[in-house]
Amino acid sequence: MGRAGQAARNAVASAPTLRADIIDAGYDTMPQILRELQHAHPDITIHQVEAGTPEQYRQLADGRMDIAIRHASQTPAEVTSKLIRLDPLGVLVPNDHRFADMTDSVPVAALADDLLLLGEESQTPELNQFVMALCRSSGFAPTIYEGTVESTRAAADLVLQHRCVHCIPSSFRTSTRPGTTWRPLIEPATHYPWSLLWHDANPSPHIATVIDSARHLAERLGWLQPVGPPTGPTTPSEDTPTATSHSDEPV
Repeated sequence: MGRAGQAARNAVASAPTLRADIIDAGYDTMPQILRELQHAHPDITIHQVEAGTPEQYRQLADGRMDIAIRHASQTPAEVTSKLIRLDPLGVLVPNDHRFADMTDSVPVAALADDLLLLGEESQTPELNQFVMALCRSSGFAPTIYEGTVESTRAAADLVLQHRCVHCIPSSFRTSTRPGTTWRPLIEPATHYPWSLLWHDANPSPHIATVIDSARHLAERLGWLQPVGPPTGPTTPSEDTPTATSHSDEPV
Protein backbone atom coordinates (compact mmCIF):
# COMPACT_ATOMS: atom_id res chain seq x y z
CA MET A 1 0.00 0.00 0.00
CA GLY A 2 2.87 2.35 0.81
CA ARG A 3 4.52 1.88 -2.58
CA ALA A 4 1.19 2.06 -4.40
CA GLY A 5 0.26 5.26 -2.58
CA GLN A 6 3.63 6.84 -3.36
CA ALA A 7 3.32 5.85 -7.01
CA ALA A 8 -0.11 7.49 -7.17
CA ARG A 9 1.25 10.65 -5.59
CA ASN A 10 4.17 10.71 -8.02
CA ALA A 11 1.80 10.30 -10.96
CA VAL A 12 -0.28 13.24 -9.80
CA ALA A 13 2.81 15.37 -9.21
CA SER A 14 4.17 14.64 -12.71
CA ALA A 15 0.84 15.14 -14.52
CA PRO A 16 0.75 18.13 -16.87
CA THR A 17 -0.93 21.09 -15.19
CA LEU A 18 -2.18 24.50 -16.29
CA ARG A 19 -3.11 27.44 -14.07
CA ALA A 20 -5.56 29.67 -15.91
CA ASP A 21 -7.29 32.87 -14.83
CA ILE A 22 -10.99 33.00 -15.69
CA ILE A 23 -11.27 36.64 -14.42
CA ASP A 24 -14.78 36.08 -12.99
CA ALA A 25 -17.01 33.02 -12.90
CA GLY A 26 -19.80 35.14 -14.39
CA TYR A 27 -18.08 35.30 -17.80
CA ASP A 28 -18.06 32.40 -20.24
CA THR A 29 -15.10 33.06 -22.59
CA MET A 30 -12.25 31.39 -20.70
CA PRO A 31 -14.41 28.52 -19.37
CA GLN A 32 -15.39 27.72 -22.97
CA ILE A 33 -11.74 27.76 -24.04
CA LEU A 34 -10.77 25.49 -21.17
CA ARG A 35 -13.54 23.03 -22.00
CA GLU A 36 -12.28 22.96 -25.60
CA LEU A 37 -8.75 22.36 -24.31
CA GLN A 38 -9.84 19.62 -21.90
CA HIS A 39 -11.75 17.83 -24.64
CA ALA A 40 -8.67 17.74 -26.88
CA HIS A 41 -6.18 17.13 -24.05
CA PRO A 42 -7.88 15.25 -21.19
CA ASP A 43 -4.50 14.55 -19.57
CA ILE A 44 -3.96 18.21 -18.62
CA THR A 45 -5.01 19.12 -15.08
CA ILE A 46 -6.50 22.62 -15.11
CA HIS A 47 -6.55 24.91 -12.07
CA GLN A 48 -8.96 27.84 -12.52
CA VAL A 49 -8.16 31.08 -10.72
CA GLU A 50 -10.10 34.34 -10.26
CA ALA A 51 -7.88 37.41 -9.85
CA GLY A 52 -8.14 41.17 -10.26
CA THR A 53 -5.79 43.08 -12.55
CA PRO A 54 -2.80 43.77 -10.23
CA GLU A 55 -2.87 40.29 -8.72
CA GLN A 56 -3.24 38.73 -12.16
CA TYR A 57 -0.08 40.44 -13.39
CA ARG A 58 1.81 39.46 -10.22
CA GLN A 59 0.87 35.81 -10.64
CA LEU A 60 1.80 35.84 -14.33
CA ALA A 61 5.18 37.36 -13.43
CA ASP A 62 6.09 34.91 -10.66
CA GLY A 63 4.85 31.80 -12.47
CA ARG A 64 1.85 31.05 -10.27
CA MET A 65 -0.39 31.62 -13.30
CA ASP A 66 0.28 30.37 -16.83
CA ILE A 67 -2.36 32.17 -18.86
CA ALA A 68 -5.02 34.79 -18.22
CA ILE A 69 -7.79 36.66 -19.99
CA ARG A 70 -8.43 40.42 -19.97
CA HIS A 71 -8.69 43.56 -22.08
CA ALA A 72 -5.03 44.10 -23.03
CA SER A 73 -4.99 47.90 -22.65
CA GLN A 74 -2.78 47.99 -19.54
CA THR A 75 -0.52 44.95 -19.87
CA PRO A 76 3.11 45.27 -18.71
CA ALA A 77 5.83 45.15 -21.36
CA GLU A 78 6.84 41.59 -20.42
CA VAL A 79 3.31 40.23 -20.96
CA THR A 80 2.29 39.05 -24.42
CA SER A 81 -1.33 39.16 -25.56
CA LYS A 82 -3.47 37.70 -28.33
CA LEU A 83 -6.94 38.98 -29.17
CA ILE A 84 -9.53 36.19 -29.08
CA ARG A 85 -12.96 37.80 -28.91
CA LEU A 86 -14.78 41.00 -29.88
CA ASP A 87 -17.62 40.89 -27.37
CA PRO A 88 -20.71 43.10 -27.88
CA LEU A 89 -21.13 45.51 -24.97
CA GLY A 90 -24.58 45.87 -23.45
CA VAL A 91 -26.46 46.94 -20.34
CA LEU A 92 -27.84 44.70 -17.60
CA VAL A 93 -31.18 45.83 -16.10
CA PRO A 94 -34.06 44.37 -14.08
CA ASN A 95 -36.76 42.69 -16.14
CA ASP A 96 -39.19 45.54 -15.44
CA HIS A 97 -36.79 48.32 -16.46
CA ARG A 98 -37.73 50.45 -19.47
CA PHE A 99 -34.66 49.16 -21.35
CA ALA A 100 -36.05 45.61 -21.11
CA ASP A 101 -38.92 46.74 -23.35
CA MET A 102 -36.44 47.76 -26.05
CA THR A 103 -36.39 44.40 -27.78
CA ASP A 104 -33.41 45.04 -30.04
CA SER A 105 -30.96 47.45 -28.45
CA VAL A 106 -30.38 50.53 -26.27
CA PRO A 107 -28.71 53.77 -27.46
CA VAL A 108 -25.67 54.65 -25.35
CA ALA A 109 -27.05 58.14 -24.74
CA ALA A 110 -30.04 56.61 -22.90
CA LEU A 111 -27.67 55.61 -20.07
CA ALA A 112 -27.48 59.29 -19.05
CA ASP A 113 -30.76 58.98 -17.14
CA ASP A 114 -29.72 56.05 -14.92
CA LEU A 115 -27.27 55.41 -12.11
CA LEU A 116 -24.39 53.46 -13.64
CA LEU A 117 -22.56 50.83 -11.62
CA LEU A 118 -18.81 50.40 -12.08
CA GLY A 119 -16.69 47.53 -10.83
CA GLU A 120 -14.09 47.80 -8.07
CA GLU A 121 -11.13 49.60 -9.64
CA SER A 122 -8.66 46.98 -8.39
CA GLN A 123 -10.66 44.27 -10.16
CA THR A 124 -11.86 45.71 -13.49
CA PRO A 125 -10.12 49.02 -14.28
CA GLU A 126 -10.10 48.31 -18.02
CA LEU A 127 -13.87 47.77 -18.23
CA ASN A 128 -14.53 50.86 -16.09
CA GLN A 129 -12.36 53.03 -18.34
CA PHE A 130 -13.88 51.49 -21.46
CA VAL A 131 -17.43 52.29 -20.32
CA MET A 132 -16.55 55.82 -19.16
CA ALA A 133 -14.84 56.58 -22.49
CA LEU A 134 -17.88 55.24 -24.36
CA CYS A 135 -20.19 57.57 -22.45
CA ARG A 136 -17.91 60.57 -23.01
CA SER A 137 -17.74 59.80 -26.72
CA SER A 138 -21.57 59.89 -26.75
CA GLY A 139 -21.63 63.37 -25.25
CA PHE A 140 -22.34 62.86 -21.55
CA ALA A 141 -20.72 62.06 -18.22
CA PRO A 142 -22.64 59.24 -16.54
CA THR A 143 -24.02 59.48 -13.01
CA ILE A 144 -22.07 56.84 -11.11
CA TYR A 145 -23.60 54.70 -8.39
CA GLU A 146 -21.66 55.34 -5.17
CA GLY A 147 -21.00 51.67 -4.36
CA THR A 148 -18.75 49.26 -6.22
CA VAL A 149 -18.60 45.48 -6.63
CA GLU A 150 -15.85 42.89 -7.05
CA SER A 151 -17.83 40.33 -9.07
CA THR A 152 -20.51 40.12 -11.72
CA ARG A 153 -22.72 38.22 -9.26
CA ALA A 154 -22.63 41.16 -6.85
CA ALA A 155 -23.32 43.54 -9.75
CA ALA A 156 -26.37 41.53 -10.80
CA ASP A 157 -27.64 41.57 -7.21
CA LEU A 158 -27.56 45.39 -7.15
CA VAL A 159 -29.26 45.53 -10.54
CA LEU A 160 -32.01 43.21 -9.25
CA GLN A 161 -32.53 45.62 -6.34
CA HIS A 162 -33.16 48.46 -8.83
CA ARG A 163 -30.17 50.36 -7.44
CA CYS A 164 -28.43 50.87 -10.78
CA VAL A 165 -27.74 49.52 -14.26
CA HIS A 166 -24.50 47.84 -15.27
CA CYS A 167 -22.64 47.83 -18.60
CA ILE A 168 -21.24 44.41 -19.31
CA PRO A 169 -20.16 42.32 -22.34
CA SER A 170 -22.48 39.71 -23.82
CA SER A 171 -20.27 36.90 -22.47
CA PHE A 172 -21.75 37.50 -19.01
CA ARG A 173 -23.97 34.52 -18.24
CA THR A 174 -27.29 36.34 -17.87
CA SER A 175 -29.11 33.00 -17.82
CA THR A 176 -27.73 32.40 -14.32
CA ARG A 177 -29.30 35.63 -13.00
CA PRO A 178 -33.08 35.25 -13.11
CA GLY A 179 -34.89 38.59 -13.05
CA THR A 180 -32.34 40.44 -15.19
CA THR A 181 -32.27 41.34 -18.88
CA TRP A 182 -29.27 42.17 -21.04
CA ARG A 183 -29.63 44.51 -24.03
CA PRO A 184 -26.85 45.39 -26.52
CA LEU A 185 -25.76 49.00 -26.76
CA ILE A 186 -25.86 50.90 -30.07
CA GLU A 187 -25.12 54.41 -31.35
CA PRO A 188 -22.33 53.43 -31.27
CA ALA A 189 -22.40 49.64 -31.28
CA THR A 190 -19.30 48.68 -29.31
CA HIS A 191 -17.28 45.51 -28.86
CA TYR A 192 -15.16 44.76 -25.82
CA PRO A 193 -11.85 43.08 -26.80
CA TRP A 194 -10.83 40.04 -24.76
CA SER A 195 -7.24 38.81 -25.05
CA LEU A 196 -5.24 35.88 -23.73
CA LEU A 197 -2.22 37.02 -21.68
CA TRP A 198 0.95 35.22 -20.63
CA HIS A 199 4.38 36.16 -19.33
CA ASP A 200 7.22 36.01 -21.86
CA ALA A 201 9.40 34.02 -19.46
CA ASN A 202 6.84 31.32 -18.73
CA PRO A 203 8.21 27.98 -19.99
CA SER A 204 4.87 26.11 -19.95
CA PRO A 205 4.32 24.21 -23.22
CA HIS A 206 0.57 24.36 -22.59
CA ILE A 207 0.27 28.08 -23.39
CA ALA A 208 0.49 27.37 -27.12
CA THR A 209 -2.09 24.61 -26.68
CA VAL A 210 -4.52 27.03 -25.01
CA ILE A 211 -4.02 29.57 -27.81
CA ASP A 212 -4.66 26.88 -30.41
CA SER A 213 -7.88 25.83 -28.63
CA ALA A 214 -8.97 29.48 -28.45
CA ARG A 215 -8.28 29.95 -32.16
CA HIS A 216 -10.42 26.96 -33.13
CA LEU A 217 -13.23 28.11 -30.84
CA ALA A 218 -13.08 31.69 -32.13
CA GLU A 219 -13.31 30.47 -35.72
CA ARG A 220 -16.21 28.15 -34.97
CA LEU A 221 -18.22 30.68 -32.96
CA GLY A 222 -17.28 33.80 -34.96
CA TRP A 223 -15.79 35.57 -31.94
CA LEU A 224 -13.64 37.88 -34.06
CA GLN A 225 -16.48 38.95 -36.33
CA PRO A 226 -18.18 42.01 -34.79
CA VAL A 227 -21.97 41.71 -34.62
CA GLY A 228 -23.34 44.58 -36.70
CA PRO A 229 -21.42 47.58 -38.07
CA PRO A 230 -20.43 50.29 -35.59
CA THR A 231 -22.72 53.31 -35.93
CA GLY A 232 -20.45 55.83 -34.22
CA PRO A 233 -17.91 58.24 -35.74
CA THR A 234 -15.77 56.77 -38.52
CA THR A 235 -12.69 58.47 -37.03
CA PRO A 236 -12.96 58.04 -33.24
CA SER A 237 -10.93 60.11 -30.82
CA GLU A 238 -8.08 58.54 -28.87
CA ASP A 239 -10.38 57.90 -25.89
CA THR A 240 -13.27 56.42 -27.87
CA PRO A 241 -13.63 52.63 -27.40
CA THR A 242 -13.69 50.66 -30.62
CA ALA A 243 -13.39 47.02 -31.61
CA THR A 244 -9.67 47.57 -32.21
CA SER A 245 -8.71 49.52 -29.08
CA HIS A 246 -5.89 47.12 -28.15
CA SER A 247 -2.29 46.47 -29.16
CA ASP A 248 -2.36 42.77 -29.80
CA GLU A 249 -3.18 40.73 -32.89
CA PRO A 250 -6.03 38.24 -33.24
CA VAL A 251 -5.39 34.53 -32.82
